[in-house]
Amino acid sequence: MTNIDLLIIGGSGFVGARLTEAAIRAGRQVAYTYSSHRIQLPAASFQVNLQDEKVLEACIAETRPRAIIYCAVPHPGSGAELHKAVSENGVRRLLAVLDRSNPCKFIYVSTNAVFSGKSGPYGEDDTPDPEERQDQYRAYAMTRARGEQIALDAWPETIVARTADVNGRGIQGKLNPRLQRLVEQLQAGVEKNRLCDGYISPTLVDNLVAALLEISRDDFEYRGVLHLAGSQQISYYDFARMVAREIKADEQLVTKDTSRAWNIALDTSYTQSILKTHLMDVQEQLSAIFP
Repeated sequence: MTNIDLLIIGGSGFVGARLTEAAIRAGRQVAYTYSSHRIQLPAASFQVNLQDEKVLEACIAETRPRAIIYCAVPHPGSGAELHKAVSENGVRRLLAVLDRSNPCKFIYVSTNAVFSGKSGPYGEDDTPDPEERQDQYRAYAMTRARGEQIALDAWPETIVARTADVNGRGIQGKLNPRLQRLVEQLQAGVEKNRLCDGYISPTLVDNLVAALLEISRDDFEYRGVLHLAGSQQISYYDFARMVAREIKADEQLVTKDTSRAWNIALDTSYTQSILKTHLMDVQEQLSAIFP
């Protein structure tokens, strides 16, 4: 196989699998990598250890992709060493084996977690400050921010695509675990305490995938940072109440938590101005998840 359209690194994860599925449906010539779990989709697949440069080199030599989307990411609660291996060193090794005489587009899928939440919503030009985080996501945030910079510094054909709070259904039709837990608790009548001064920008996985496919095409010329997230800034409290209404649960189960204030939302207005894909608001997303 040579000169495929799109190579998805980490194609067996929640976003990566949906992205692979959508690329196939769109008629793109696509291949994907996985570390241990191969998904059942009609696309070429490669078992790749991101710490093995020779395996990466063989994968690139066989596929010769015009675009690469780097979706590989450990679970946010993983140890610092694994985060560094995937989010930093994996990027560095992959870019080292690319053919600079025939540069392909490189899209690094990143996260709003690179920001501390002290001064959101954040635009594409805002400087990440993950070192200000003192929570369980610190290692995830620090290494993802370094991965962004490694890619931007090392490869001129880079797009950093930050997203946030991705929800929706995987390729088997199951809800992502975070949203599934909320739905189950609300349906069981469990009271949920949610920050009313903590703001996020929820993102539908289908919408993120559509935007990633758009920016991966040859005719999308922008390089740099983009915010591929939902268009609406909303509090955790209001989001949970909207979910309750959507599934016909008692929204009074959602109570206000006033213990802290922060804003980790992404401002998508600039990205939307150069993107054809419509970035959805929260109601549009929930209507798509719970038709």
